[in-house]
Amino acid sequence: MRILFQLFLNGSRQSILLKVILTDCPNGGMALKPTVARYALAGPGPQLTQTILLADRVHRALVELSDGSAVFTGCDELHRPLRGHEHAHIFCESNPRQGQQAGGEITEISIYAPMGFDSEDEAALQKLKEIYDDQGASTSLVLLGLGQPAELGSTSPLFSRSRSWISHTPFLPTRHPKATRAGVPKVDSTGFQIGCPEHELLRLLGLAGFPQPLEMERVAYARLGEKEVPWDAFVRRREGDGRGPANGKGYGFRIVFPEAVQGPVAVGYGGHFGMGEFEGES
Repeated sequence: MRILFQLFLNGSRQSILLKVILTDCPNGGMALKPTVARYALAGPGPQLTQTILLADRVHRALVELSDGSAVFTGCDELHRPLRGHEHAHIFCESNPRQGQQAGGEITEISIYAPMGFDSEDEAALQKLKEIYDDQGASTSLVLLGLGQPAELGSTSPLFSRSRSWISHTPFLPTRHPKATRAGVPKVDSTGFQIGCPEHELLRLLGLAGFPQPLEMERVAYARLGEKEVPWDAFVRRREGDGRGPANGKGYGFRIVFPEAVQGPVAVGYGGHFGMGEFEGES
């Protein structure tokens, strides 16, 4: 297996000794599409609490730049939703810049699609350089490269391999807690009330293919540099989405799996738009 990473500088592609996995195909060619595109914000970005808004604008830009590619729209040519969650997830991170402490602003954006990016998708990703808000203010992006999650763990805790994971953005349940007509909580074999945040997290992790955690505890806030930011400080609904999360509230958790799992770990409402992100802990 040969490994290469592609870096884009000044609009041109250059190969460096970082990695994109290539595998042999039956016809003698090489395959395995890149599944992650990673960007740095060229200047000060919005606060991480604005993740869902910025992710939505990135999504709209990529749909336009790709002329409606399924990997970005999440729909097929007949506008039917794709099955599963193989299309693009847009993750935002707040990491310390060189020589600085993290101040809570978004510093990197990653586009992750398990179905992979073809050459036309890559062309759209290369064109993504500016994101505009409704007032016309722009956010500049620099494409760092294309790769696979396993090759990014050293540069991003979202793509690490770990047993222990902690919320980076709020987990937003998609169902309401269930109770009997008498108001008694309905509990299943997990020991949690059906539809409560813990139950929802376990259910969605299982649907995403992760093992059931051995440990799970609530975390009251996101730590952004020296700041402790409560989950309700985050914007938790996409613009124009009348449905929203189940109860509108955000939750944080630390979860420990029985064995190390490969990131990203992101579930719940808005999981394709930067919500429900977990960071691997060393």
